[in-house]
Amino acid sequence: MERENMMEAREQAPLSAREITGELMEENMLHQAQDAQEDAQQQEAQIREGIGMLFEDGWTGEELTALSQDEGVRSDVAQGKDLMRAAAAYLRRQMQAVQQIPRRRGVPVSRTSAAGLVAQRDRIEAMSDAQFDEFSRQARAAAMMGRKVKM
Repeated sequence: MERENMMEAREQAPLSAREITGELMEENMLHQAQDAQEDAQQQEAQIREGIGMLFEDGWTGEELTALSQDEGVRSDVAQGKDLMRAAAAYLRRQMQAVQQIPRRRGVPVSRTSAAGLVAQRDRIEAMSDAQFDEFSRQARAAAMMGRKVKM
């Protein structure tokens, strides 16, 4: 009975400043938690919408996976950027990375020998009439036998 009387007395007694402050703090924390949860749900919905837009623009599943795993994109989204801007920044970073890769070039080819140019001689023009007659006779004989004639 005494407990009941004490409870009634407490309910009828004015609240102390400490109790009021505690209740206000609890309500404030509850509202902040609800607001944070609503913001997270809203941000998740925006991300889903952005992924859908990127997919419609022709991004493949592998590209979207790489985008979602990029730390730069994650930090951009965490800072409040929308997914389209984060994706544009991701593409710029990828293009800069590709441009920094040195291009491979083929081994240089020597067009002349180290000894210099060698004059190409026409062996037939260099022959005398007697040598040409001999060559011509041997070439005809070889051709008649079915062999190829080489110079």
